[in-house]
Amino acid sequence: MNTSGELSDLIQEATETMWGSELSAILDKALSLAVEQDDEEGEYRVRLILGNNAQMSGDTDSLLSNFAWCLAKHDEGPLRFPNEPDAGSDLMWQFKWMVGVLGGDPQFSTEQIQAVLGDMESHYRHANLGLSGVAMARFESAFQNGHLDDAREAFAEVMSIERDEYSHCDACVRSVALDYRLNTGETEAGLKAFNELIDGGYSCGVEPENAISQALVSLLRDGQHENLLSLHMRSYREARENADNIGIVANHLVFCAITGNEARGLAMAERHLAWLAHDPLAHRSHMGFLSALGLLLDKMIVAGHGEVPVRGSDSAQLKAFFGQQENVLTAQQLAPMCWAAAEALAAEFDARNGNTWHAEHIAHRRSMITESHDFPLSAESFATTTPRPVQEPQSSMEWRDRALDLGAVGNFDAALSAYAEGVAQTQDPRELAALHNAAISIQAHMPGAEHVAAVREAVALRAAALRLAGDEVMAGLTERASEILARPESEDNNRAKLLLINDEIDVQESHPEAQYLLSAVLAGILIGADDLEGARATLAIVDNAITLWESGPWHSSESELRRARARYARLMLQLSGQDQDAAAAGVWLDLGIELEPSVVGRAALLAMRSRVSIQTRDNAKALVDADAATELLLSIGARDAALQTIQLSAGVLMDLGRTGELRALLRFGIQQAQLAESPVEISLSYTLGQDLVEFGAYEEAIELVDELLRSTTLEIGDHDRGELYDLLGAALRHSGELSGALSAWTMGVQHFIDNGEPSRASELHLAIASIYQDAEHYPEAVEHAQSGLELLTGADEAQEIDPRAIVAAQMQLAGVLSLAGDEGALAMIESANTLAQHSESTFQLAEIFMLRATHLFRRGDVDGAVSQALQGSSAYEKLDGAQQQTAWAILQAAHMLDNATRYDDAIALYKQVIDTLDDDPQGQEVIRHQLADCLEAAGRTAEAATVRAEAQAGQ
Repeated sequence: MNTSGELSDLIQEATETMWGSELSAILDKALSLAVEQDDEEGEYRVRLILGNNAQMSGDTDSLLSNFAWCLAKHDEGPLRFPNEPDAGSDLMWQFKWMVGVLGGDPQFSTEQIQAVLGDMESHYRHANLGLSGVAMARFESAFQNGHLDDAREAFAEVMSIERDEYSHCDACVRSVALDYRLNTGETEAGLKAFNELIDGGYSCGVEPENAISQALVSLLRDGQHENLLSLHMRSYREARENADNIGIVANHLVFCAITGNEARGLAMAERHLAWLAHDPLAHRSHMGFLSALGLLLDKMIVAGHGEVPVRGSDSAQLKAFFGQQENVLTAQQLAPMCWAAAEALAAEFDARNGNTWHAEHIAHRRSMITESHDFPLSAESFATTTPRPVQEPQSSMEWRDRALDLGAVGNFDAALSAYAEGVAQTQDPRELAALHNAAISIQAHMPGAEHVAAVREAVALRAAALRLAGDEVMAGLTERASEILARPESEDNNRAKLLLINDEIDVQESHPEAQYLLSAVLAGILIGADDLEGARATLAIVDNAITLWESGPWHSSESELRRARARYARLMLQLSGQDQDAAAAGVWLDLGIELEPSVVGRAALLAMRSRVSIQTRDNAKALVDADAATELLLSIGARDAALQTIQLSAGVLMDLGRTGELRALLRFGIQQAQLAESPVEISLSYTLGQDLVEFGAYEEAIELVDELLRSTTLEIGDHDRGELYDLLGAALRHSGELSGALSAWTMGVQHFIDNGEPSRASELHLAIASIYQDAEHYPEAVEHAQSGLELLTGADEAQEIDPRAIVAAQMQLAGVLSLAGDEGALAMIESANTLAQHSESTFQLAEIFMLRATHLFRRGDVDGAVSQALQGSSAYEKLDGAQQQTAWAILQAAHMLDNATRYDDAIALYKQVIDTLDDDPQGQEVIRHQLADCLEAAGRTAEAATVRAEAQAGQ
């Protein structure tokens, strides 16, 4: 029957879609439609694509069922159900996968595997196809199942048989050869195949990442370390998104285990542990992953990290391998389970195959526990996957302090729980009054009108407790004032507080605690209103009230008085700051840190002192205070607040140039952000990525940023995505992955445009243009440079585009047009010059002289070019700090004359450059050699010899 237009459209869409979940959704819809329409020819076409998708995504069950259905239909009617109904859908090519699929699960017998091989050969012969695919399938079956004599013969046949349309591609042939050679002791031949694959730039579905993963350990042992880190990072990055690549990941786990990178290996293992449950028929891959994980965990145990938990090990999906687990297992607990599961699978394979090939493989991997190589891959450390131990308060007043601290960082539920715990531990009315006062403060700061009733309930409880303690004055004040005084700072709330204080303050003169409370609130309001004289007078009353309170029988504990003194110190600190009295502020800051009973309050003051130390360039002291603040905040589980002080410490370490400590701190911060599910993870990761790129750790930066961009748990906005793609593009470009850099920057452009940031989008267009320009792809370079310029010139006035950015874009476009031989180059140079003059951008005006000089030289106008270069030198000379550019401009003029064989003129300019570089002996040496070359070209050999001797003597 004829396939309907709707189904044909779906099939066409499927053939144009990359494998994965999107393709699966299209194919499910297409299959349902084909069955509904009783269109077997259409169903056949859909099922072949389903087979392709299943093979690439590791769905063995779907692959087998769809292949069996299609093969049966093909055998019924080869004309109605042809071998290749659509481009890329080839039933006989899928036959090549069947032997490996069956061999990878010990439930399929050797007889079944041999039958499939025979059926494959029969179908190939019947279709008059070449037999290279059959030969490769026979070899792979023999090798993977340990029949090495058969494998040796089959491999010789594979290497000698004539290639045909069903042969493995160049990448896969070399990858298979590599695997076979390395696993049969022929390391030299295996690495030769690997080098051919890499040097030839061959690639395929899982190549070269698969081949790289297989070669890593052999390259390491062979001392070929130069590109090993890059290869590891590249292979893992390409493999980590597809669960069918579990075998590739296993190879990386082994590599991490024997190179001292157990923390990195564990992070990878945790990320992919669930892949064990992805394909229930891929038991050979499971065995490899389990044995690799067993080795990694054993290495962790030997290194003293056996108690580190392995996240995900308690998953019910892994019950078949580790049994039902109620809790996350440690490395010490999980390691023997991995080995037991791997050995059980090996025994099943060997029982089927009648040999000990798989058991020997497991034993060899176990023996690698003694193999170690010092080869750091990254600065990763074992993650803190469980909260730091938080010391539990030991008294009701400590619970009160904990409640206030937790409320201060916005953890209101935990704060109220701490309050309730404190109440449950005391009958003392004074302590209960203090606890209920904490509840008033916490509830008053919680959002929502429903908390008003809770505040009033706490007010009543506090007043009742104060009356039990015999303090009627404070009880009455609590009922009249506490609800209003506890409200957050705002214009309306402060107005209400002032009215209340004016009514109450004279009445409470005889009670120092009441006087302190009202005066402290008043002082804070006056400081905020910049009434410093009023605040100063009020703070004198606060000080006097506390003194009286300390000396009289007012039934207050030492902790309450200390809290009052700490509050007074904070207010004096605020006043000194408003008064711009740095000396006094420093004194009160130190005293506040000494007195402050609150963990959060003390951490805030330490962070403040750290920032002051940064301003005074005392970075060592700044770091001590910032780190202390972090420790305090983490001691009560306040991760979100601690992330701010971690960033403070990171800034100090960056200024100090302590790169190793900086990276360790940033990784720790990222771990804490992940545990807190905080978006601060984005900024910390970006900072780490910047540092990695700056110091040449490009592969590590690529992995970090790429993983962050793929996160499904973080909401990353367009601006942040744009910045991350910019950073990723820079790292990829530096690492030589230019196509990846182009893709990253293209993504970044769109995110910046979506966020209304034309200047940033323009910068990325210009970066893309520079890659195309370097590759001499001038039409593409012109297109992107033009797009970058148009984004700037087309922006509305509200976006305030810097004219210098437009000049820079014009200059880059002019440079590309010049290289492309476009007549518009000179006009664009003049446009840039006009705008630079209007903007008084003197450095760019000097650069434009040089740009014009280069363009004129390309057009053959040597005199014009030299004139422009010398004018450029004069322009640079007028600028501060541009001595190098001044000499460079003269040197360009000398090179132009030299290339035009006008040697005498060039010689004079070379000498001028040497004189200009009087403070740069190395630069002079280089130019003297160039001068000597020019003298020789001019036939002045004696002078040339003298100049060269001077250069070699360093004169």
